[in-house]
Amino acid sequence: MRFIVGGRPLELTAEQVIQAMAGVHPEPFREHIVQLRETVFPPKQVLAVVTGWDRLSFTTMEAQRVLSKLGFVCQRAGTLDDGRGAWLAVEGEAAADRSLDQRIALVEAGLATAQVAIAGLHARLRELENRGSSAS
Repeated sequence: MRFIVGGRPLELTAEQVIQAMAGVHPEPFREHIVQLRETVFPPKQVLAVVTGWDRLSFTTMEAQRVLSKLGFVCQRAGTLDDGRGAWLAVEGEAAADRSLDQRIALVEAGLATAQVAIAGLHARLRELENRGSSAS
């Protein structure tokens, strides 16, 4: 699939993600996680490993958007009593809640992407306005 992440084009498949992450140990996660086979990772770790990009060049929501569209389950992490992060298993009403969580994650990812794009356009507009006023 093709994506735009941090203003850069990216072409990626689910299989490429799985292959790139084979043998990679998950880092501690904070708020968001993505499940790859039987392991959970921070979404930014996955996208950084797969692309080789600096993590500061994209948002967690962008990473989640890409990984969700590739079919991976992305969701918020929970916290154990001792403060360590944990994968939240959804029980009982799993199908309805999970699809709602996934839809919310996609909306959040879309909003984060839009915010980055708007900020970039705003900065570019300011730059053009500054050039115009200095040329006068």
